[in-house]
Amino acid sequence: MPKTVSSLEFALSNRPPHQTLSDWLYAELRGSILEGRLRPGTRLPSSRDFARQHSLSRGTVVVVFERLLAEGYLSSRVGSGTWVSQRGAAGAHARAEPQAPPAYVRRVISAYARPKAYEGWVATEGRRPFQMRDPALDEFPAKLWGQLIARRARTFKSWLRTEDDGRGYRPLREATAHYLGSSRGVRCTADQIFIVSGVQQALDLLARLLLKPDDPVWVEDPAYVGATMAFSNAGAKVVPVPVDEEGLSVSAGARVCDRPKGMYLTPAHQFPLGMTMSLERRMEVLKFAARAGAFVIEDDYDSEYRFEGRPVPTLQSLDRSSSVIVVGSFSKLLFPSLRLGYVMLPPPLVDYFLAFRLQTDFRSVGLDQAVLCDFIEGGHLGRHLRRMRELYAGRLAALLEGGRRHLKGLLEISNIRAGLYTAGFLRNGMTSREAETAAAAHGVEAVALDRYTLKRPDPKGVLLGFAAFDEATIREGLVRLAAAFGRRSGRAELKREAVS
Repeated sequence: MPKTVSSLEFALSNRPPHQTLSDWLYAELRGSILEGRLRPGTRLPSSRDFARQHSLSRGTVVVVFERLLAEGYLSSRVGSGTWVSQRGAAGAHARAEPQAPPAYVRRVISAYARPKAYEGWVATEGRRPFQMRDPALDEFPAKLWGQLIARRARTFKSWLRTEDDGRGYRPLREATAHYLGSSRGVRCTADQIFIVSGVQQALDLLARLLLKPDDPVWVEDPAYVGATMAFSNAGAKVVPVPVDEEGLSVSAGARVCDRPKGMYLTPAHQFPLGMTMSLERRMEVLKFAARAGAFVIEDDYDSEYRFEGRPVPTLQSLDRSSSVIVVGSFSKLLFPSLRLGYVMLPPPLVDYFLAFRLQTDFRSVGLDQAVLCDFIEGGHLGRHLRRMRELYAGRLAALLEGGRRHLKGLLEISNIRAGLYTAGFLRNGMTSREAETAAAAHGVEAVALDRYTLKRPDPKGVLLGFAAFDEATIREGLVRLAAAFGRRSGRAELKREAVS
């Protein structure tokens, strides 16, 4: 059904004293169609209702409607009403001349530079192996989630007025604190938890609160691009620190900058290489941070998905100097459009972060928070994670086995058994970007590792997401990669895989 325009949805500007009512109304309606405020197919009220809504005579409205009908801007049919014509609006837009940006826009964009990691990289349309964006959405208990939403909607008034002091829905903060304590070893209370829209908002707020222009902050190299963007936007000096098989090298960082204002780490599952920071290195990081008076932001982005042994406790669980801030997201655990994450702050920072957050965001989205709270408290999150760990472990095993079969001598896939993606290192002489381009040409998305490096040379590898794809799709994708990376038999293998 076409949308009916109400008096609230369509406002008329004041009529100039020299203009007749009919000319003024005609110009208002025609201008709204030309500018797209009244879109093709939009249904208008009847002439009687329109006249009453805008305190006009019906005769004036009828005259204007008939003029617009005659010129093709409106269409009408007896019994169906009057609506904006598809043909008239399309013709009007086709004749519109592009306008130059205003001066203030030109001044802004003249100094704007796109981040390195996004230059030339356009995500493929649709879902193609081995995209990293999604978990296994088909396996999410969508029906249960819908039931929780419906129940909250039926009891709307009972939770609508629930206190939100700027930190988020308190029952969800309590559930999150309990969840982090039991599953990740985090020592905190609900008062230390802030609900945010995701890790990126958390990093943006923390960077602007904790860093001043030119403050040095250590960042792993290679690193999550969103973190370097947040720190750079705050004017901080990003200091790349190399990682080895044990995680960030504290000794290398100290040689480059011995008094950082802070550090950004992914100790449970380093992004993007995947290693887990050793206990010895964790203690070294905490001692250095305490000695230097530096904060540590621990990004715990997908640590629940570990397929051998128990999830590694957080760095914060070892901290005794209130140096560590933990950030995380529920989007990776559940589904991407659930824009909910958390920040766990040391007690001395809570009031400052709250005051800063209230300058930018008075209240967060309540319904999603209430539903997520029910999902956690009902035990559904724990059951979903256990099921997904088993599923993802099988998909990673298929990727590793298939990689040995199809990519031997071309790509060596990391044996780290964790996360929603894994790194593969090229053995065919290609650079990371060459491999990314070749994979895309064969219908596969493999993101170049050097998109995440800062000073480190090209690691000559790609990232492969496996969580969203069943084992048959993974095998097919590996055959395509073999063809992309140099194995001439790839096409024949692809046909055999399709038959089997």
